[in-house]
Amino acid sequence: MTLEEIVTPLKTLWKFDYETHVQALRDLYEMAKKEQWNAASDIPWDLEINKEGVGDILDPDGERFPRYDFVKALSDETREQFAARRSAWTLSQFLHGEQGALLCCGQLVEAVPDIDGKLYAATQVIDEARHVEVFHRYITRLDQVYSIEPSLYAVLNAILEADLWQMKCVGMQVITESLAMGTFKTMKENTQDDLLRSVVELTAQDEARHVSYGLIYMKEELPRMSDPDRERVEDFALAAVRLLTTGGGGAADSAGGGILSSREAVYTELGIDYDKAMAEISEKANDPEFVNSGPRMFEDHVIPQLQRVGLVTDRVAPGYRELGFDV
Repeated sequence: MTLEEIVTPLKTLWKFDYETHVQALRDLYEMAKKEQWNAASDIPWDLEINKEGVGDILDPDGERFPRYDFVKALSDETREQFAARRSAWTLSQFLHGEQGALLCCGQLVEAVPDIDGKLYAATQVIDEARHVEVFHRYITRLDQVYSIEPSLYAVLNAILEADLWQMKCVGMQVITESLAMGTFKTMKENTQDDLLRSVVELTAQDEARHVSYGLIYMKEELPRMSDPDRERVEDFALAAVRLLTTGGGGAADSAGGGILSSREAVYTELGIDYDKAMAEISEKANDPEFVNSGPRMFEDHVIPQLQRVGLVTDRVAPGYRELGFDV
């Protein structure tokens, strides 16, 4: 068992005015209370996982995965095992992200200035605890939990260590939660495994509320910030997107993440030449036709939300264009 310790500068704010001042957040709080579910009893755990039906969730339409030469060379049995393991690796990243969200939302309860924001953030704490529970249970039935990707770890730590609560809200609610919501909706629509569909359907319902929290609160808060602090939030958002889409400058696979040591085991334990596979993945990642044939989570879910709250300004737009986004 390992524990990681980071130092988080955080101001805890009391609020002794208990009246509603941000009605949209109070309404979201009421919705969150009504939509709670139990990961132990509301998921049909009696179902067997359809490992073939899970497929490779990095390729929910099942069109790109078979086009890799290193995948074509595998036997049918090995290809199914590889798809399940890659899916477990990907879901493991979401599991770690859910724990990061659990820690971040605990911070938001302390740090946000409005009672409406504190009450809603408290409901998200239990949401994230539920997500940690449900993904851990599913992944261990599918395969095993893999370690966290370095770029994701860096982003989550940056969110937790941020000294402005607005950075935490943008990094978690607007960026990370938008990415999760879009991915879970895509999984729900395309997976052939009924158990996974049940997991991501309920989880995506929660994620939609989490994104709404970030959008509602940041539309209220960003215009009130000083120019220097607002620019810090803009830079923080761009840096987070850069890390998540490039892995900090390393080769990226079709999910947009960097190379991870635990991912190597997924390949080598099945006799796949990892270096050759990474070379082909990198080559395909530079093929616009191949890239555009898959889901575009950042273009469809993350960037529009950042634009919606006004964080893609003329000052930082060139940075997004360097990453290939049309802003």
